[in-house]
Amino acid sequence: MSDLGRIAIVLVETSSPGNLGSVARVMKNMGLDRLVLVDCQTDLTQEARQRARGADDLLETAVRANGLGPALESFHLSVATGSRQARWFERCLQPREMATELNALAPGHEVAIVFGPERTGLTNEHLQYCHWQVRIPTVPGFPSLNLAHAVAIVAYELSQGLSTPPSKGVRSLAELSQIEAFSRDLEECLKEIQFLKKQNPREVMMTLRQMLARASLDDRDIRILRGILRQWKWYARSRGIREGTRRTTKGH
Repeated sequence: MSDLGRIAIVLVETSSPGNLGSVARVMKNMGLDRLVLVDCQTDLTQEARQRARGADDLLETAVRANGLGPALESFHLSVATGSRQARWFERCLQPREMATELNALAPGHEVAIVFGPERTGLTNEHLQYCHWQVRIPTVPGFPSLNLAHAVAIVAYELSQGLSTPPSKGVRSLAELSQIEAFSRDLEECLKEIQFLKKQNPREVMMTLRQMLARASLDDRDIRILRGILRQWKWYARSRGIREGTRRTTKGH
């Protein structure tokens, strides 16, 4: 039985109404019905509806969001698409490989496949919220694909790869909102001990986010890690209070 219901196609800053309609059409062709529009730069015009050709319902029910981070909070995994490989991703999957990997996740895990603006693709700002990367193989001299064409290729591989039971045991993942909350707590602790002061904070935190993504953390993992940070904060603050008390006593 197909498990496509947990997959959402996320379009970031789409500017062409024609692309919106074409994406909705190929999604419906391949059995996908969850569309998320992040900071959409166009309205649902007549052109969009004409290009949808019977997939208008996907356009009408599309979820709209301001900012990629908030849009992904309820998902367990986000996958960036693009023609260039970002250096902080451990590896760059092809669409078929991605589908195989996703098929190994436990049922019910929500997955976002993220496509960037037509002109620039996903920027580094966007990529910090993504945990895997997928790249469609093209000739080196002409790598850029039309948005709807890229969605069609990825959607086809998903429709094929998620239609059969996984050959291995399934994995469970924590929601991205949990990982993001832990990342914020970790960043606060690293600032407190001045680790980020001498480093490039943005680069370090993006690297740490990728490390967390590769770890495939579940709910229990996140609870333990956040518990460690809470204890860390308590110890650092109580130690600071004790040292302050000692200095005050010596002063007398």
